[in-house]
Amino acid sequence: MMRPILSALACASALAVAAAMPAPAKADALMASEPAVNRLIVVPKDKSLAFRLPQPASRIVVAQDDIAQVVATSDRSFYVRGKAIGSTNLLVYGPGGALSEVIDLNVTYDAAAMQDALATAFPGEHIKVRNLGEGLLLTGQVSNTGISARAEKIAEKYAPDYVTNDLTARASQEVVLEVRIMEATRSALQDFGINASIGNNSFQFTSGAGLIGANAPQGTLRLTGGAGNTNIDVVLQALETKGLIRTLARPNLVAVSGEKASFLAGGEFPFPVPQGLNQVTIDFRPYGVKLNFTPTVENNGLIRLNVEPEVSQLDPANSLRLSGVTVPALTTRRAQTTVELKSGEALAIGGLFQHDYANSVAQIPGLGSIPIIGTLFRSAQWKRNETELLIVVIPRLATAADFTVAKQAGVPGREPGDLDLMFNGKSFDKPHAPAKDGK
Repeated sequence: MMRPILSALACASALAVAAAMPAPAKADALMASEPAVNRLIVVPKDKSLAFRLPQPASRIVVAQDDIAQVVATSDRSFYVRGKAIGSTNLLVYGPGGALSEVIDLNVTYDAAAMQDALATAFPGEHIKVRNLGEGLLLTGQVSNTGISARAEKIAEKYAPDYVTNDLTARASQEVVLEVRIMEATRSALQDFGINASIGNNSFQFTSGAGLIGANAPQGTLRLTGGAGNTNIDVVLQALETKGLIRTLARPNLVAVSGEKASFLAGGEFPFPVPQGLNQVTIDFRPYGVKLNFTPTVENNGLIRLNVEPEVSQLDPANSLRLSGVTVPALTTRRAQTTVELKSGEALAIGGLFQHDYANSVAQIPGLGSIPIIGTLFRSAQWKRNETELLIVVIPRLATAADFTVAKQAGVPGREPGDLDLMFNGKSFDKPHAPAKDGK
């Protein structure tokens, strides 16, 4: 009798627990959406499009009404106005209140209007505009990379920062830029000083300290004499230096049309950058001959060239010393211009002059101001620097010859021996020849 009673109690407990737990199938049914037909529609921003439904609808719900506005015109038709770029969906309910259709809605930029604009700007090109997410996609083939860059620039006016350029160019044009950067520096220095020493056993008079500059004089005239016990010693020192420095940079750069290329011939100097209290890091700043340029080949064959040349050099005279660290100054000359040239034409940028003039006079107070005689009691110096920068830029279309590498078995000639190098002046079995035209 006890065994049937225990079995009955166990069954009753199991039924009670099962009744208390929710059915899994019903829970999943509550979380899932009603079955409905799905489709996607695309509406341009600030425009309206009309749509029809396959069956009558009793209600249309917009998930985000700040992206799109839906207005029903009948039980089977409605129109949508795009208010803001984004994505949402529409829930369409039938006459019985059941969900009949879910419509995904993307509000994007107007691809049709851009297609018409590009067809007007480039009538002979095959450019297609498609919607890609919230942006626009450019596909097709164009004649050259210049048209591709211009098409992307026009498309950016319709969809700023939302344009993907997937255009391919049938002829990828490359531009060779020949640059000649010449700098002529003329400097002149003149120093004139007189030392006078007059004295005897009871007095001594000395004037001047020679030249103002640190350079040794090239011309010295010494006069000695006396009157009685007085000795007279006069030294005339004169110095004149002149110099001409020419630096020439000749870079040849190749860049694809519409892409940027750069060149630097110089170096980098350490520049301290404060990071906090008693913390300084070192940053390296470039200097020398620098060039940035961006060529674009136009439809008419012209090369639109944006060029930015810059020439800088260290200037120790204006350096700054801070916390035991010397920071050099830079003397910089730069230019920036955009021109259109034919292939092989030259652009010359000149007239970049820099003039520096300084003079100095050291004299004995009072005596140096006396006319004529005061010359014996003073020294004078003047210095003049003149610098002129000339930049010549020659763009041309690249040809197959520009990419041909000459194959050589090795460097012509042979290394000279010690006797040929020291006594015969040979370098690679050829004598050292003087430079032509002073170059």
